[in-house]
Amino acid sequence: MGIGGIGMSALADLALVDGCSVGGCDLKFNGMLHRLADRGASILLGHDPLHLAKPVDLLVYSSAVAPNEPELAHALARGIPTMTRGRFLAQLTRSKRLMAVAGAHGKTTTSGMAAQLLLQAGWDPTIIVGGKLLSLGTNVRAGRGTCVVAETDESDGSFLHLFPEVAIVTNIAREHLNYYKTFERLLAAFYQFVEQIQPGGALIRCSDDPLIRRILTHPQQVSYGFNPGADVTVSRVALNGHGSQFRAVFNGRSLGTFHLRLPGRHNILNALGVVALGLTLDIPLGTIRDALAEYRGVLRRFQVFHLPGDIWFVEDYAHHPEEIQATLAADAVADRRRLVVFQPHRYSRTQSLEREFSGCFDRADGVIVTDIYSAFERPIPGVSGERLAGLIRAHGHPWVRYVPKCDLPSFVNRVAHAGDTVFFLGAGDIGELCHELAQRLSSAARIAR
Repeated sequence: MGIGGIGMSALADLALVDGCSVGGCDLKFNGMLHRLADRGASILLGHDPLHLAKPVDLLVYSSAVAPNEPELAHALARGIPTMTRGRFLAQLTRSKRLMAVAGAHGKTTTSGMAAQLLLQAGWDPTIIVGGKLLSLGTNVRAGRGTCVVAETDESDGSFLHLFPEVAIVTNIAREHLNYYKTFERLLAAFYQFVEQIQPGGALIRCSDDPLIRRILTHPQQVSYGFNPGADVTVSRVALNGHGSQFRAVFNGRSLGTFHLRLPGRHNILNALGVVALGLTLDIPLGTIRDALAEYRGVLRRFQVFHLPGDIWFVEDYAHHPEEIQATLAADAVADRRRLVVFQPHRYSRTQSLEREFSGCFDRADGVIVTDIYSAFERPIPGVSGERLAGLIRAHGHPWVRYVPKCDLPSFVNRVAHAGDTVFFLGAGDIGELCHELAQRLSSAARIAR
């Protein structure tokens, strides 16, 4: 149930590889569902107890499925075994050497880099990542080796089902309080996750995060970050347009220069975590260097479209204030006007981080806020995209507009001019609009010629 989600679709894919008969349902079709259907999965639209008319050995459900959903309730009443997505992931990885990536931001890119590293090293890993790796065209790979690289999910506590050999923790933010209720419970979950590292395993922790430095320790640990006291750090950084390079240092010893196809200091930070992983696993330094140079990124992570008329679109999943700031700071191309189209994600997040959102767009020349993507949450009275636009304006930003989603295509087409970079930011369906508008502008230019 919820088979079209990025995490659920990956587990369904692995179950198909294992020879299972897989069926699933979701509220609407997407590319993930078409791919699974082509591979033999039975896909149904919507949720309905009638989906369980045929024999079912196990029902796996997404955290987005409500506990009182009739289909799930019918399964429980019939005695059909049920399992959350997190528990099923744990089942699939329990006999493997698990390299797990956790944290509020940077998980997908860090896990993608880690996957590239183990592929480059010839370890033939299984890969489960929360975004489509551009080098693979998918977010999942069933390898024959003993290792699994998995992006974990702290949003619903499901990462606590995992017992990794190596855990990378990128950062901790005041997020997902709709689930944890208090920040202290969120911190306790990260502490427990680290406690569950396998005997003889290791923690790789970002020392730039003060919370991680304070609460997360392990007998075998490697720290990384721009913090000069980190075990793996940098001595020189160069941001080149939409790429970057840095010189890494390990406990005072130079590791040489590394090149990335990705922009921004935040991606260099992610790469440092993967350098630390390579050193922990005794992977040759040259292999680590080659893997990072070869890594092409993830769909919806600073994906650039160069359009006719010298207009650039950048699509990015950034939906938290810290992620938005990092994405805008990563754009090192000078002399271009930056416009941001932002789709807030979840009413609860928009409400709890209003102050942070109001001040995170300072690097943008213009901000267009559209309607909140609910992610199945019920609306909260007084919380809206229009209100958020007003708060950003009140913070002092000189050019802010609220535009309903239905009016975005015509509005963006009207305000975007030659020399502009337009960022489409958010974790909802704003990326679909970016792709559609990019295709429309490209087609119009071809017709005009």
